[in-house]
Amino acid sequence: MSLVSLMRSLLSLTAFLSLALYTFSVLAQDLPIVKPEEVGFDAEHLDQIDAFFQQKVDNGELAGIVTLVARQGKVAHLSAVGYQDVQREIPMSPQTIFRIYSMTKAIATTALMQLYEQGAFQLTDPLSRYIPEFANLEVLRTPDSVLDDTVPMEREPTIQDVLRHTAGFSHGLGISGYDQHFVGSGIFSTETSLEEMMSLLADIPLMNQPGSQFRYSVGPDVALRLVEVLSGMSAEEYLAQNLTEPLGMTDTGYWVGPDKASRLGPVHWWREGDLVPIDEEYGKPTGGVLVNPWSVNSYTFEHEFRGGSFGLLSTAADYWRFAQAMLNGGELNGARILGQRTVGFMTSDHFTAQQRYTAATTWGLGFAVVEHPGQLGFPLSEGTYYWGGAAATVFWIDPMEEIVVVGMTQHMATPGTDAIRGQLAAMVYAALID
Repeated sequence: MSLVSLMRSLLSLTAFLSLALYTFSVLAQDLPIVKPEEVGFDAEHLDQIDAFFQQKVDNGELAGIVTLVARQGKVAHLSAVGYQDVQREIPMSPQTIFRIYSMTKAIATTALMQLYEQGAFQLTDPLSRYIPEFANLEVLRTPDSVLDDTVPMEREPTIQDVLRHTAGFSHGLGISGYDQHFVGSGIFSTETSLEEMMSLLADIPLMNQPGSQFRYSVGPDVALRLVEVLSGMSAEEYLAQNLTEPLGMTDTGYWVGPDKASRLGPVHWWREGDLVPIDEEYGKPTGGVLVNPWSVNSYTFEHEFRGGSFGLLSTAADYWRFAQAMLNGGELNGARILGQRTVGFMTSDHFTAQQRYTAATTWGLGFAVVEHPGQLGFPLSEGTYYWGGAAATVFWIDPMEEIVVVGMTQHMATPGTDAIRGQLAAMVYAALID
């Protein structure tokens, strides 16, 4: 056996042992793994998920991916393909921890809706009732206006506006002059707290009049600051006490210590035909704040940033626990995080006709919601709610078929990774036999 073959065999053995140890661990935590046929899936069809993504790894198009498919509250498929770190040839594992970026939004929204259930606020309340800095916001005359060409608000943004992205806030993720000013204010600095972020945000004009249109935004950061104001707790403490700990999400948080750091791989990007990490040595792709090495690699030390729009780390199994609780109507294994009617309300249509921006989907509170599957481009059921993250992580929750799917990888500016949700959907629904 050649040295190369021996190394490959050792890597495969390491990956197998890692998977075996992880499977034992999650079974000990009562992760309900079953044979696919027990929940209406064809096992051979589900196996195509691994074969498909393995081919992408072999072609150098993908570093690696963890996929989880559950139905009726039971996990029918959990696998890891490829590499957590392609340059160092560290195999991907179901234990790998991922930057979930905008998949943080659903968790932050859920936290605020817990307080809604307690009567702490109404969705029609103006933001300034709880965050006074937002009382006198200015609005750009047009979205392309310079920063000092502003007009007064026609009305204040409400909490509902924040949760459905109609408040007029931006996300600052692009490379326009406005985005550069947005990021340059320090809003996303690792040393900026949520309270400080609100003060910085109040000094930047809204891009459009509150309620006039959908604009993807930092609304969930505002939502998480509202959690702090209304609960009297820090965002991190609140999420731990009321969401992650009750649901057993032991690997979900804003940073990892030395005991878990080896399970967090790099974010990969496509540079001159090769997958390389975003870091000081290999550089970064063109883009906004999220592709900066300091931003991508700030998760292994305790910092001040506790985002609601992005910032959390998680595993596929952990995020499944959250998603399954939502599918169950707000409860998992005896831990209730929301009422059933509240979940239904969050995943209903919250747009006016003017705010609607696509024929296929609408927006609820914290989630996009499928209204017309035939216009979506892949076969999610009507009523499915979902979102994804900037590093190509995806999830969806399908109440009609009782399915939860989570796909975890770490890629930015990599051709083809924006198709992962559609590819998974095609294979998952093709595997349904009952």
